[in-house]
Amino acid sequence: MECLLPKILKFMEERFYRIPIVAIEKPIQEATTLSFHIPEEYSTIFKFYAGQYLCFRFFVNEKEALRMYSLHNSPYNNELYQVTVKRQDKGLVSNYISEHLKVGDFIEISKPLGDFKIHVDSKAQKCYYLFAAGSGITPIYSMIKSILLMEPLSQVFLLYGNRSLSDILFYEELMDWKSRFPDKFHITHTLSKRFLDFSQTPWDGKRGRIDEEMLENFIRENPSDIKNSEYFSCGPGEMNQMIQKCLINRGVSSKFIHSEYFLAPEIIDEQKEESLAKEADVSARIGSVLYQLDLKIDETILEGLKRIGAPAPYFCQSGICGTCKAHLKDGEVKMKSSMALSADERKKRMILTCQSQAISSKVKIEFK
Repeated sequence: MECLLPKILKFMEERFYRIPIVAIEKPIQEATTLSFHIPEEYSTIFKFYAGQYLCFRFFVNEKEALRMYSLHNSPYNNELYQVTVKRQDKGLVSNYISEHLKVGDFIEISKPLGDFKIHVDSKAQKCYYLFAAGSGITPIYSMIKSILLMEPLSQVFLLYGNRSLSDILFYEELMDWKSRFPDKFHITHTLSKRFLDFSQTPWDGKRGRIDEEMLENFIRENPSDIKNSEYFSCGPGEMNQMIQKCLINRGVSSKFIHSEYFLAPEIIDEQKEESLAKEADVSARIGSVLYQLDLKIDETILEGLKRIGAPAPYFCQSGICGTCKAHLKDGEVKMKSSMALSADERKKRMILTCQSQAISSKVKIEFK
């Protein structure tokens, strides 16, 4: 154990790489696109699938802040790595990026992460139904380009919601891809902001938020003779949950439905109330090292592991990214949220340690 621990800690310290920013753009007024080039010595580490994200580490006001931003370049184009960050009211990091970063600055980023991704196959013939709201287009845009470039037999249908025309990210770029692949790529836009004056700005898209009725109409209006279909949605939790429920009611298997959350609803899981264990003995295997701790009643498992200095993997700590997944080998836990887990992972007793509190007096977990 003593000889392995330094290696584990060294690995954890090297999760972030310093990469220079080579370009900064403003695709819309409230968003910033950062472009950077990955050095040749890191090229293997930074190989990624369309849909994956990077974790960024910033130090703002002398405090560490971690954020996940999806790559929207395609791994099949010789492009710069790019992320686009939409400015949020009172958003610590989004405002810092908008106001302070400049070309030549170094940013700290992780290797590509995330299970929201596609595996393209030049021989595949699929129909992709893609749903995005606001900045949720970023991983979806990477998928669109990758499918169009690498799967000549597949079709792509995109339903993309925004507040107003000026809020649409990649509008011109998406229209360019549509013109290049008119038979393969179809876009439906919808704007939700009330009291839009369409007499001043002509609009031939839909109006309103993406809801169940719009989803049903979108699928009905975009039929495909390709039987092999997959569904990807990226947006706020309520939208993703609605889409999943609607598709399952239509008979779509959950294994073909994939979601990425960029906002965490207060409550995602409808669980019966369970009494938390006043104290719990937690056994956690990380790599080949076993850690033991006494978990406090108000702690999540991840918080307990951090308290004793165990190198448990994590990033967002809000149940979105899934980095802290572990296999629950024994005992019972209550999760505040399980957005980052698929239905199949739940059946296999995977948990998010950042959201898990002990119900039983003994808990045994193993990180994947």
